[in-house]
Amino acid sequence: MTCIANPLWNPWANDKALLELYQKRCRQLVPEMTCASQAAEILSSKINGNETLLDAGCGAGYYFWSFYNRKIPIEYFGIDYTPEMIELAKQEMCNSKSKLKSTNFILNTIENIEEEYDTIICFNVLTNNPHYALPLERLLKCTKKRLLLRESLDQDLVVRFTPDHYIDKDKTHIKVYHNTFPIDEVEKFIKEYGFKVTRILDERSKGNIEMVVDVPHRWQILLAERI
Repeated sequence: MTCIANPLWNPWANDKALLELYQKRCRQLVPEMTCASQAAEILSSKINGNETLLDAGCGAGYYFWSFYNRKIPIEYFGIDYTPEMIELAKQEMCNSKSKLKSTNFILNTIENIEEEYDTIICFNVLTNNPHYALPLERLLKCTKKRLLLRESLDQDLVVRFTPDHYIDKDKTHIKVYHNTFPIDEVEKFIKEYGFKVTRILDERSKGNIEMVVDVPHRWQILLAERI
């Protein structure tokens, strides 16, 4: 079963400026994102041989280049529930250089993932969900070896459901979750599924609060490795 975001209430389907930026990232016309480079650097010493990697909440799939440019041997797949993002990925990322095919990009929700992957990365995604548990459980169940997360995590739960004033002007009534989840609770949740967890300092924010669309986030990276 395929589930997609309702375009009437999906900010990522209503942000022309963001789509243009993502297109530039696909074409490597703008600097590499710090979080993308850090994800690749963390996993470079972990991945041996050709392994499968799923980018959960992949957007337009441009994280692929961070692995490709470092010659990290992965078979890349991306999943996202925004049709516009998956269509952009298929248009921009499937070419003779990347050797990616349209089937590498999956239109669906994280909760509907069925295949298993050696590695799953999920960066800046669960924070925009009502709660982390359901999608995180699915990611853990579908991870053969390791899961790399980057989310807004702190000591306490903070739920924010606010309009995004940076999307298209006629869509700024759309509200978005920008939650911060309790890091100890999330780490315990992951361990219950048979993983050891390593906390890694986020290079971009250095552990400090970062304002994203005028909302405070405390980005933390967790590396979960199956025991």
